[in-house]
Amino acid sequence: MRDDLSDIQARLADINRRAAPVLEENSRLHAALGKAVTLILTVAAVGLLTVVSLMPTEQQLKSNALDNQEQITWQK
Repeated sequence: MRDDLSDIQARLADINRRAAPVLEENSRLHAALGKAVTLILTVAAVGLLTVVSLMPTEQQLKSNALDNQEQITWQK
């Protein structure tokens, strides 16, 4: 009985020793994925804010262009 318990503990220790690098790599990849998602969301938010902030400027440019077109006089 004591030998069986000892054998089981030895096998579990071996399994844990072999699994440790895999679990460490999994943890490292999980952290890297979290950072990548954060970066992607940040870039998307900045892009969206840039587009939203330029919308009034674009409308103003269109309005100015239309005004300029109306002020053109053709020489004969």
